[in-house]
Amino acid sequence: MIHGKRLLIPVVVIVIVASALLADSLLSSSVPTYWTRESLDGKGEVQSSLPTGWTGNPDTQQPPVAEDHMVVYNAQISLETGEIHAALSRISVLAEGHGGYVAGTTLSTYGAQTVAEITIRVPKERFRVAVGEIEAYGKLLDERTTSDDVTQQYVDLTARLGNLERQEESLRGILGLAKTVDEVLQVQKELERVRGEIESLKGQIQYLESNAEMSSIAVRLTEAPPPFTPPGMDWGETMQTALGVLFGIVRGLIILGVGIVPLAAIAVPSFYVYRRRAMKRAG
Repeated sequence: MIHGKRLLIPVVVIVIVASALLADSLLSSSVPTYWTRESLDGKGEVQSSLPTGWTGNPDTQQPPVAEDHMVVYNAQISLETGEIHAALSRISVLAEGHGGYVAGTTLSTYGAQTVAEITIRVPKERFRVAVGEIEAYGKLLDERTTSDDVTQQYVDLTARLGNLERQEESLRGILGLAKTVDEVLQVQKELERVRGEIESLKGQIQYLESNAEMSSIAVRLTEAPPPFTPPGMDWGETMQTALGVLFGIVRGLIILGVGIVPLAAIAVPSFYVYRRRAMKRAG
């Protein structure tokens, strides 16, 4: 009898875990299973129930969905301006004025050009207005806006979270019925696993809610290139340089002439002697 009671707890845990895994695997293709713990004559019993409006016919019924669409809006804007610091300040003030905040800024210099980047978050209701105002802060080079509907993802995560929370509640009830150390350890191990999945799902849900409520606008600011100006000319310096080149050429010619004279003094008589001898032989 005692041995049978000891086996009861692990069997119940296995049944609950298997049921939860089966329900989770069917979330994407069927109605999520909702588990409730009801008290009957002082004994806890796990029963399944269907959401309101479900008649059991999968051909005519659909799982509950969120009433409003959850859409994540993002924008990337590139501007050219001659006053980067002033533009950064104006964008910061704009974000605060619309109930948002500055998520981050960077300022870099490449050679003689300065580039700045600023990311702000504003409520989704002010997204379009904020984008239009920022475009007027300089010359618009590029603008890209995106919208991502995450409604179905949010519904799936919420349903999975509900199943896991009910599973956690059931396991806590079973933990109170555990009699031996082994039974307590088995239930606690399963509770830790379920609790970890619950925290992970809550983090994902909060991330979607945050991104849907506060839209992101990333702005890149670059300085306008300076206008082309021809280099100035100093005529006095130019003439001095030209004369220096001329004198250098004359000096080179003089040196070349002085070097050629000794060679000519030897080469010319030798040529005439050679020519006379050639003429005699020919005569």
